[in-house]
Amino acid sequence: MNNNASEKPEIKFIKDSGYKEYMSDENPKWRSEYVEQGDFASFDGMNLRYYHASQDKDKETAGTIVMLHGYCGFWGKFHELAHYFWQAGFEVFFLEQRGHGYSGRQTSDKDIVHVNDYSDYIADLKEFMEKIVMLKSSKLPRIIYAHSMGGAIAALFLEEHPEYFDAAVLSSPMFSIKTGKTPKIAVSLLCAKIRLLHQEHLPFPGGKHFDGIPRFESSSARSEVRYNYIFNQRLADEHYHTYMMSNGWGAASFKATRKILRNAYKVKIPVLLLTSGNDALVNMSGHEKFARRAANVRHINFERAKHELYNDIDEVREKYFNDIFTFIMSYAVN
Repeated sequence: MNNNASEKPEIKFIKDSGYKEYMSDENPKWRSEYVEQGDFASFDGMNLRYYHASQDKDKETAGTIVMLHGYCGFWGKFHELAHYFWQAGFEVFFLEQRGHGYSGRQTSDKDIVHVNDYSDYIADLKEFMEKIVMLKSSKLPRIIYAHSMGGAIAALFLEEHPEYFDAAVLSSPMFSIKTGKTPKIAVSLLCAKIRLLHQEHLPFPGGKHFDGIPRFESSSARSEVRYNYIFNQRLADEHYHTYMMSNGWGAASFKATRKILRNAYKVKIPVLLLTSGNDALVNMSGHEKFARRAANVRHINFERAKHELYNDIDEVREKYFNDIFTFIMSYAVN
């Protein structure tokens, strides 16, 4: 930790009123000039896509941010936040995880997310760190930012591989999944049936294929301009049609959340844990358990916010970003 680097950088966070102009001008210019995409082969030969935003060579770099998206996520959902990290002086690395975006898939259906087990995600991240991130930024402080499913993967990774990161920001992490009116025992029996009958590649009950119809009101966002920006990318590119889970992904996710909370005590690095108080997807109880069991957690609850804190209303986003940058600048190189 560098106590001399604790001041927040001067970043102009974009309000809803200026978002369309920002996304038609400043942000794409930044991506064109500073962001490169690449691919690498993971542990099993699966091709994975990543994006790297590098700093100017004559500028002192503050550190490294590794970003993990959530379920059905992709690079385009995080254009804005990645730019903010870069403006703060960080090298930014974004991994499109298997089954998402332009990374390889284990199913032929473009709108279904599938994984055999979360150990595959963990192994992918380790390969990404070793083959890409460490080679390009080995001497810099490293911070992981992870949302939802990405937060679950990050927690599991920190439990198994504590040496790679100096701090973590976990945004609405998937530590306990809401199941609505379905009791947990029924979910457990369903997962057992999936394994017994080898139904992992079938759609999980209740899922719907991508139909190209926007549904902002029932979405996880409260910023409509941001929702539309992301949804329009889905319409334009079938690689972004991921919209529902396979049986295998569902069963693997319930298994992963149990492991996260059981082994939370293994997470020793500082963690900023950000909870959405009006989250329709994950339970706050999982966050509370993790915060009690891990060694060093600062837990902040945004009471009325939806799941995608980075796509919430202006007031929530401003506090969210300020909390994140106050935290990460404590680990930046001055």
